[in-house]
Amino acid sequence: MTDHIEHENDDLDEEDPRVQLLESLADGLATLSEASDTPNGVSPVSSMFSSVDVDFASGAWTNQLAEIQGWLNLSDDLPLTGGEPFLQALIAELELDPTDLLAPGTASPPLTIRALERLKERVDTACRLQADFLEELETKGTSRATATQSWADAWAEFDAREDAVSPEPVTAKAAVWPIFQLTKKPPNLTPSYQRGDVWRNGDRQSLMESILRGVPLPSIILLRTGSSTPHEVVDGKQRLTAILRFVGKHPVAKQKVAEVTARHRGKKFNEQGRLDDNGDRNLADLFSNDYPAFRRAWKALEGYALKAKHEDDYYFPFKLRTTGDGGLVGPYLEPLRGKYYTQIKGQEINVAGQQLTVESLFEDVVEYTIPVIEYTQATQAQIHEVFRLYNKQGVHLNAEEIRNAVYHEVELTRATLAAAGDADPNTDVAEIAESLAGIPGLSRLGVALKNYGFGDTRYKRTKVLAWVISVLVHDTAGKDLASTSRTIDQLLIAIQNKPSHPLAQSSTLTRLFSLLLQAVELHSSHDELWSGHFMDGGKGVKWQELQLVGTLVGMAMALALAASPQDIEDRIEAKGDVIRVASEESADWERPSKTQTKTQWDYIARICKSLLEHLDIDPSHAAEAVRQQFGSSGYASLQRMLIKPKS
Repeated sequence: MTDHIEHENDDLDEEDPRVQLLESLADGLATLSEASDTPNGVSPVSSMFSSVDVDFASGAWTNQLAEIQGWLNLSDDLPLTGGEPFLQALIAELELDPTDLLAPGTASPPLTIRALERLKERVDTACRLQADFLEELETKGTSRATATQSWADAWAEFDAREDAVSPEPVTAKAAVWPIFQLTKKPPNLTPSYQRGDVWRNGDRQSLMESILRGVPLPSIILLRTGSSTPHEVVDGKQRLTAILRFVGKHPVAKQKVAEVTARHRGKKFNEQGRLDDNGDRNLADLFSNDYPAFRRAWKALEGYALKAKHEDDYYFPFKLRTTGDGGLVGPYLEPLRGKYYTQIKGQEINVAGQQLTVESLFEDVVEYTIPVIEYTQATQAQIHEVFRLYNKQGVHLNAEEIRNAVYHEVELTRATLAAAGDADPNTDVAEIAESLAGIPGLSRLGVALKNYGFGDTRYKRTKVLAWVISVLVHDTAGKDLASTSRTIDQLLIAIQNKPSHPLAQSSTLTRLFSLLLQAVELHSSHDELWSGHFMDGGKGVKWQELQLVGTLVGMAMALALAASPQDIEDRIEAKGDVIRVASEESADWERPSKTQTKTQWDYIARICKSLLEHLDIDPSHAAEAVRQQFGSSGYASLQRMLIKPKS
């Protein structure tokens, strides 16, 4: 087809929209050819090329696109033959119509504007994810397997296709607020989808130093819940928590001070915070005006000195750093070092070109402001769509952060968050999800996930647990499984849209999370079964996600069918050597070289099936047991993803 092109690149009208698209594509393809390291399963480019080497007037560009196609994470390899078969395969990969492939001689290359834009979007995303991968590998020192998984997860989020949302407009406001507007009536920092306070003291101090220097902050995203109720914090909780703690206005701190003040009603203090019948200060006064004196008064009343752990638990104020490492330098800022807010309120500083006191910066209308995006009218689906589009523009909330905001009214979402150990630790799990109230030892589930190597940043444990749940119970009714993120979302949408769904019932969820706790405990207590190849860095360091999900789902299915956990213990005792050899040597347990969605599901399906069979358990019987207990089983959907060998 490309042999009949009539137009050269130089002959295109400069105002033709194709010109900029082709220039951008050439730059992107060249960028993708430059990387010296690649994810596992992505073949290195044989020779680097520049943008001027990309010739759209001939078929040469298809060779260069084929060279870098591994970075595009396509579902199937594009044929290396070029010509029309290559273009047809490309159109199919971009999920476009055959009409997006133009007739010979129509244009160079013979693709519609829509097809070029879709290809450019994928190439642009590939360039961004390539940079993220290389940063993890080279700058952060992450292992190649972990960096590869992060890269694959990011592609899975990109490829997740959203359900159509209401075309009605979303009502939202982008504004800038002075700090006092966020502290005078604090938003709700602990909606059910929010995790606890995960910042360390150094993070909080660094933020306050940035504000005192006038450094602009990223946007905070709020959701208005009603005219008389506080906003909910969707994104920016850690920043708001730090600000409220620093100025002594965190709701938990104020409540704690009020409780202790009421318990010691009538006790008075002098200016130094010492008990004095003639004093004119109570504990609450000292907290607001002289925190060091408040600490002395606290010790006198409560019988113990406030340590850092107490202040974190109570969300009390913290000091600025004593050194200049954070940027508090110069005649205005150096006097602030090592001080609490109450000690520096009267200090004059220069922020955003304005001379003002520290107190004015935090409690008055001033030039320094924080960007705020406030959603006022939007359905949950619309908010999800807005976040997805906003993410593509650079905010980069991950799928779990969006999901926990959008589907927080679904109890399964809240229960997964709490069971994984990612919810606010100061909130009882029963308040987050009623279904978890009667499960003894539930906290061990989150601890086990942490011991697998998944920390408490950005809901990693929640993601793994939600992945296991969706594989275990989500029946796609004959359709192929989508990306991990989309599969989890589809399950939540099904529950959200059907109040009678079994997984919308608290009693069903209690049984589900009891089973998951048993599965995780049994799985983690038999680490002798699992190959060291399943972990990054060797045995017991950090589990890779695919192997963990496959083996955990298999273990949960086995337990669903078993008369008791002891039955599975006995089977492990009898078959442990066989399972260990399989995890080390079996082709079914060998991780795929490619990290595409299809190959990942194929791998999880093979591991799950193999584990059950090695335990002498019929997978179809185990799947039926899951269906009987939870209303649906995901096993048939998972096995549908097995890749049949090419003949």
